[in-house]
Amino acid sequence: MAQSVLNIRATVSLKPGYPQPVARTTFYLVDDSLASILKSAGVTIRGRDGKDKLAQTEDDYAIWFGFGANNLRMLPIGDFYSKAMATLQPHILQTVISDFDGKARFAPVKVGAYYLLGVARTPKGFAVWQLKASLDAASVSLVLDERNAVVVQ
Repeated sequence: MAQSVLNIRATVSLKPGYPQPVARTTFYLVDDSLASILKSAGVTIRGRDGKDKLAQTEDDYAIWFGFGANNLRMLPIGDFYSKAMATLQPHILQTVISDFDGKARFAPVKVGAYYLLGVARTPKGFAVWQLKASLDAASVSLVLDERNAVVVQ
């Protein structure tokens, strides 16, 4: 059975043209997209009107997840994040923490399609990566930055 290794390098720019490594940040390799997992489980967030709402877009889930992951857990975000992590847990295949250069390497997995999920603080907010990772070679490298993240400032 063929296996593949995923290598990542994550950066955020403090100023245009000055990327800084995303150090000591947790990244997850999961079996489906964040939005698909949470939507199929019916995970909702309580709106200002007091009613539970499903996200309208994949980015909505990413933004809500990012707020929760960054300890911005005022209700209803905290409640959403707790439900999201409990729902996500069985789908997490591997977890890594980036080094001081923003690099991390996942252990070998069976060749296939996976999703990479990570949240990092930025100077003015946070970035959420939820990328499809097609692991179809012995080694695959992904560069993570603002261009392939949902950024909230």
